[in-house]
Amino acid sequence: MDRTLLKTLMALVLTALLIALCYLFVDRPIAEAAFGLKHTFWHSLAKYISQAANHFFVNILVAIALIYGAVDTIRNGSSDKSRHLLYMGLTVASAMLIGDVFKEICGRARPPLLFEKGIYGFFPMAGDYLHFSFPSGHTLRIFSSMVALGYVLPKLRYPALCLAGAVGASRVLALKHYPSDVLFGAFIGTTCAIWGWRLLYPYGRRT
Repeated sequence: MDRTLLKTLMALVLTALLIALCYLFVDRPIAEAAFGLKHTFWHSLAKYISQAANHFFVNILVAIALIYGAVDTIRNGSSDKSRHLLYMGLTVASAMLIGDVFKEICGRARPPLLFEKGIYGFFPMAGDYLHFSFPSGHTLRIFSSMVALGYVLPKLRYPALCLAGAVGASRVLALKHYPSDVLFGAFIGTTCAIWGWRLLYPYGRRT
């Protein structure tokens, strides 16, 4: 079996196990702790950090990357610049698409429903914002873009991953998601970046 595929399947199994454990034992206690910080500096800071993966902002960047990369390829032929832009744009776009499908299918109630109405769990195909908690869209956007950036610019890999981790944590502190939502979002984003690189650069970076 292909090594990347094998590692992906192993990561999927591990992630699924961690999600189940978080759902049963971790999500509610952490959400309650975050709720206790609702009117503090930490809650405000979390909402500010979350803006690094703002949906509208990321959509604009993805559109620019895809359009510029495609136009540059048509006009000047395939180059590292155009391929990098297309890689990053396609990676983030695919992660967002996958995430939206899971959000709709799973219908997980967001933390505010727990504190306002005592609602916790999954309600498949509920179809509204308050049931779009799983996975975290901000987390999958930031992880797909930052892991992809780490492939394109290896020197920025660790700062980029730190930013991704901070955004993921901020979604819990901001009371928008549970830890398992963030975990699944990170898995989707990272997997899309890894496989995007594998498909567009099957023999590694050109020199």
